[in-house]
Amino acid sequence: MLLDTSVVVEIFRSPAGSARFRKIVAEVGDEETYVSMVQLAEIADWATKNGAPPQSRVDAVKEFARIVPLDERICLNASEIKHRRRNAEHGDFGLIDGIILATARSIGQRVLTIDKDFSGESDCLVI
Repeated sequence: MLLDTSVVVEIFRSPAGSARFRKIVAEVGDEETYVSMVQLAEIADWATKNGAPPQSRVDAVKEFARIVPLDERICLNASEIKHRRRNAEHGDFGLIDGIILATARSIGQRVLTIDKDFSGESDCLVI
């Protein structure tokens, strides 16, 4: 399962015993977890904004998720996904969202997200 950045941030924010954390763990189950390479920049940016050491957050992600490299096919598919979603009245769906979804599809995985912009995609689980 590919974890959207919203889920990764929630993992960092939520205490291990919290309801939100338990929900994420329950949805992931025993599946292997992934993030896109581009998400490391989002995570570092979030950490910097919130006064956390970016490298330690990125290192933590690499402990619980496999990093999927970005390639040309993912980039082209991401652009197509972004424009399709925006034309379907999902105006806040950004290019990085498209990269995340295209990355998941490139490895045959679903996206676990808190971001409602992914709603309606059959391979996205919005919690």
